[in-house]
Amino acid sequence: MASRARQLVEILSQSISDIEDFLKTQDAPDLSIEQDVPLSFHANPKFASTKDAALLACKELSTLLGGSFAAITNQTTSEFANTQAICRFKIPSSFPPDRDHATYDELAANSGLPEPEVRRLVRSTLPSYIFLEKETGIVTRTAASKLLAYNPLMVQWVEMTATEIMPATLKIADAMEKWPQSGEPHQTGYNLANNTEDSAFTHMAKFPGRPEQFAQAMSLFSMGPGYSPKWLLENYPWDSLETGTVVDVGGSKGEYGIAIARKYPQIKVVIQDLPDVIEKAQSSAPADLGDRVEFMAHDFLTDQPIKDADVYLMRWILHDWSDAYSIRILRALIPALRKGARIVLHEYIVPEPGKTLTLQDRTLRIFDTAVRALTNGKEREANDWKALFAEADSRFQILSIEKPPVSSLGIIVAQWEG
Repeated sequence: MASRARQLVEILSQSISDIEDFLKTQDAPDLSIEQDVPLSFHANPKFASTKDAALLACKELSTLLGGSFAAITNQTTSEFANTQAICRFKIPSSFPPDRDHATYDELAANSGLPEPEVRRLVRSTLPSYIFLEKETGIVTRTAASKLLAYNPLMVQWVEMTATEIMPATLKIADAMEKWPQSGEPHQTGYNLANNTEDSAFTHMAKFPGRPEQFAQAMSLFSMGPGYSPKWLLENYPWDSLETGTVVDVGGSKGEYGIAIARKYPQIKVVIQDLPDVIEKAQSSAPADLGDRVEFMAHDFLTDQPIKDADVYLMRWILHDWSDAYSIRILRALIPALRKGARIVLHEYIVPEPGKTLTLQDRTLRIFDTAVRALTNGKEREANDWKALFAEADSRFQILSIEKPPVSSLGIIVAQWEG
C-alpha cells in the first residue's frame, strides 16, 4: 500500500491534470501567479471540488514535510489564536494517561473547560492538524499536539508570540504613520500595542515572568540544529589565532564564547553583557576555563573597553537594532580597534528575491517583521550588511559574507584598516 505522502502526491497530480483539462475546454490560460482563474470558474462544481482536493492535498503534504514545529508556527492569526487557547487550558496534556485519544467529555473533565468549549476549540485546530477526529467525538493527538503536550518551550513560544509579537506586528502600519522613518526602539508597533513609551524589553521587565517567557520562547529556536555553535566554530578560521583575545560582545551566558575557548585552547575569551546578565552567567561558568574565560559588564552602545583584541564577535545582536543604532554599536568598537582587528557577526543574511527557496525567504521575512514590530530592528540582506559597515566607517573592509549550508545564521567578517 502506498504511503500517505505518495497518496497525496497522486491526488494532487490527478487534481492538477483535471484542472488543466478544464481550463483548456474553457480556452482559459494555464494557472499562473500573475493572473487569476476567472471568478466564474470557482462557481463550477467540478472545478471547485477538484481545486479543493488539490488544496487539501497540498496542506496535508506540507504538514507531513514540515513536521509538527511548522504545523504550529505556520498558522494564520485566527488559527494561532485557537492554538493559544488550547495551550492556555492545557488541552493537549488533558488526555488520559498512556492514551493519545480521548472523548470530548474526558478532555473537558481534565482541562476544566465545559465540553462545548473544548469541542469548539479542538475542532478549530483540525484544519491545522493539531488534532484529528477520525471518529466523531473521539479526538486523537497528532505530532503537533504531542509537541504542545510534552515540550513546555513550545507552549511558551505560542503564548509569547500571541501576547508579545502578534499584537505588535498588527500595529506596524500605525507606528509608521505616527513615527515616519523612525529607528528608535521605543517608537514601534509594540509601543502602540502596549501603550508604553518604554522600549519592548524595558517594558517587559516591569512585569514578572514576561522577560523569562520571551527568553525561553526564543531559546526554542536557538536549540535547533541550524543554530548550533559548531557552524561558527567550523566556518571561521579560529585556529589561525596562534594566541589572542576574542571579545564576545553581548555574549549573554557565553554559550558561543565558551565553545570557542574550549575548542581552541590558545584563545582567551572575554564575554560582555549587561551587569545583571553577567552576574548570572558568572555563577554558571565552567571552572576548568577560568583562566581563559572572563566575564565583563559592558553596554555595547558605549565605547569598547577591551583594546587590541583580535576578534570582536557579535552573535544575533544587530538584528535587534535599526541601522542608526547598529552603526552606533559598530562605531563604539572603533576606539579599541587595532589595524587588522576583525569584527565577526553571526546573523541572518536575508537572500535577495529569487535567490533561495521560497520557504527560507518567507521565514526570514517573518523574522524581519517581528523585530521591526518589537524594537525597530532589521534582518538584512548582504548589501545591507555592506552598507551598514560603510556608513559606520570607511575604514571597515568587508572580507566575506557567507552562510554555511546547514547553518541558519550567516557569518559576516569585516576588518579594521584604520
